Amino acid sequence: MRIRPYHWSAVGSIASAFIAIYCFLWIFSAASLASEFCKNEFSLFAASFRCRQVHFAVILAVMFAGLCLYLGRVTVRFAGRRPGSELKK
Repeated sequence: MRIRPYHWSAVGSIASAFIAIYCFLWIFSAASLASEFCKNEFSLFAASFRCRQVHFAVILAVMFAGLCLYLGRVTVRFAGRRPGSELKK
């Protein structure tokens, strides 16, 4: 069996979905652990890294969710294409 390019995009889409879910769970974990230390004032530019973790997790979750959706779209678009046929617009 020959591995086609859309197989790699499917693998990448699934991997980024798992990473996005992990980052989504990291948001709640970081907020819970740092709520008393940061007095519930989280900022991307806070002096302590513990108070910045929530925003880093949100940024990473959004980036990986977007990557998952993009690679999923690429997979669906190219998986239905037959060899020798023109790409549908």
